[in-house]
Parts: sequence; C-alpha cells; structure tokens
Amino acid sequence: MIKEILNKFNIEGELINITENHSGNINKTFVATFKRKDGSERKYLIQKINTTVFAEPYKLMKNIEGVTAYLKRQMIKNGDTTHQVPEVIKTKDNKSLCYVNDETGTRKYYRIYEFIENAVSYDQSQDKEIVYNTGKAFGNFQRLLGNYPMSKLEETIKDFHDTKKRYDKLMDDIKIDSEGRVAEVANEIVFILMREDICSLIMDDLGTEEIPYRVTHNDTKVNNVMMNKDTGDFLAVIDLDTVMPGSMLFDYGDGIRSTACTAKEDEHDLSKVKMDLDLFKAYTDGYLSEMSESLTYEELSLMAESVRIMTLELAIRFLNDYINGDTYFKTDYDKQNLYRTRAQIALVKDIESKLDLMDNYIKESYSEKYNGKYARVLKR
Repeated sequence: MIKEILNKFNIEGELINITENHSGNINKTFVATFKRKDGSERKYLIQKINTTVFAEPYKLMKNIEGVTAYLKRQMIKNGDTTHQVPEVIKTKDNKSLCYVNDETGTRKYYRIYEFIENAVSYDQSQDKEIVYNTGKAFGNFQRLLGNYPMSKLEETIKDFHDTKKRYDKLMDDIKIDSEGRVAEVANEIVFILMREDICSLIMDDLGTEEIPYRVTHNDTKVNNVMMNKDTGDFLAVIDLDTVMPGSMLFDYGDGIRSTACTAKEDEHDLSKVKMDLDLFKAYTDGYLSEMSESLTYEELSLMAESVRIMTLELAIRFLNDYINGDTYFKTDYDKQNLYRTRAQIALVKDIESKLDLMDNYIKESYSEKYNGKYARVLKR
C-alpha cells in the first residue's frame, strides 16, 4: 500500500527502505528512503491522516501550506538561514494529498513531507537547554505569525481548546455511559466537577483586545520541535495539523504541561508526577524571549493559570475518550487512557500547589525580557 502511495508523489530516485515511525497519537507515520542517481539518499515522511479526527483533510493542508509559506517568507525577510519549516511534497498532479480507497470503498488520505535531516526530537527531556529551546521555538513560531491573516485559517477541529465545551461534552457522555465505564471513574469525575469554574477563564475573553486571536499550534509538546543535532538550537516546529486561530495561552499552557512534567503522560506511579519548577522556568524564559513584546496584560496575568487549565482539559479529553471506548487517542494497552487521565489529574494537583510561585516567576522573567514593562502595565 505505501509503495502505491509513494508512486503518486513527485519523488526522485529508487525506493530502498520503508519503516514505520511509532511516535504520535493520531496519524500513522512511515519513513521512506530513496537512492538518487548521484548515489545520495533522501528520506521522506509519509503520513496516513486520521479522518476520524481530521474530517476535512484538504482544509488541514490548506492551513499547513499557508502557514509554512508565510513562515518561510518571514525567515527570508529576517535573513534567518538557521531554521526550517516542514516542506510538503506535492503529488504528480500538484496536490498536497492523495487518497486511495480501501476494501470498503472508504477514502484513505496520505501526505508526504521532506524528512528533516541532522535533527533530533525528544519525547521528554529533563535538560533545561532543550526545554528552553522548546519554549523559544513555539514563541518564535507565534511571533513570526503575528500578522498572519486569521481569515485564511480553517478550524480543523471545532472548539479544540474550548475547555468548557470539553467539560460539557464529558458531562453529556457520562450520562450516556455507552461502554459502561463510568462507575469505575467516579473519583476522576468528582475531581473535574470541582473545577468547572476555571474551564471558561480563557474562552470568555477570547477574541477581545485582552485575549486576542493569534495563530496557535495547539500541540506544543517537546517532540513537536526538531532540534539541531550539532548546535542544540531549535531547527523546526513540526506537526502543524492543529494550527488554528486561538489564544497564546493554549500554546504556552500546554507547552509547560508537557515539557515541565517529571513523568510520562501515562505514568502509573502517580507519586512521580510533578511540575518541575526549573523546567517551567526554562520553558518560560525561552518563550518570553520571543513573545514578551507582543503580550497583553490579561494574557500575562493568565499564563500560570493556563498551565492548570490546559492540564485539566487534557484530563477531561483522556477521560472522555476512555468513557467512550478509546476512539480518539491511539492506545497501546488496555486502560491507557485511564492511566493518562490519572496522571494529568495528579499534575493538576501539583500545579495548584505551585501557582503563586509560577505566577511570580512569569512576572519576573517578563520584566527582565521587556525592560520592566510588566510592572508598568500592572498599574493600568
């Protein structure tokens, strides 16, 4: 099947190897190696798009092509030869996708990117330099896209980071209990019920001057940044499927959640699940080194809270998927989504114990990056 897909794209050379890449929770990914006429080898990333999650693949690719083209122009304008953007390979009929019909007649969509060489990504890292560069990469991504027209972006997943709607959907699905799993997750449900009030904090003002719409990545994990193997600097932000209009608080909050946590996303030993304040500081410093001049008072005021909100939202999503029979997130073993839920809840608890420390550090870091402007803004 993958060979059939590869033949539909503009790729030079002879196919010599195909391997499956098991990273990521959504799309199925393969790496193909081709040998060119001059003897050199070139790798390509092939992805089967999960149409359960992304029902309109062409809209998804419209976002990706528009954003990467804009980023490339900005990099050229700034004389930036250090960083890259994911390069989409076109089909032989000049499209960004191809499709094949499976045995049931259902269309399966595939795309191909150039493989980013001399790069490495990390599923997790306790290295403060890597975490700093992760924050810097996503801050740079948002800063460069600061003037990108929101009208050009499609909403590929409706209400993706609307935490209150995620909460409401969970409550509805709890009533239905289609898989008979609600009884075993009573403690998790009660924990989430007690935090309904924070679910609307970002969305209530989104689209106003206080929390303006920005181009957001919406999946700011450390493994969505490719790092330069030689310099350790960030090389490229990848996995742009969820690029949409949103709040910078979505990206910052989820970035801290994923990079500063001391344990795996599905950690079974909940005593290991903590918010590492040193990693939190490293990510914050990296992010603010790029974005400090762009932020509003309300955004700055909610940055620490956004970490709690985004972590709670992911707990809601994992629990909802578990209750519904594990139809969204890819799972490798029984009850993995339940373990994911419990790990995120443990992280929320630890974040809550450190919120004041986090908020104070954000103000301190911001003041250093932006010549004390935060103190002046607070006096408004």
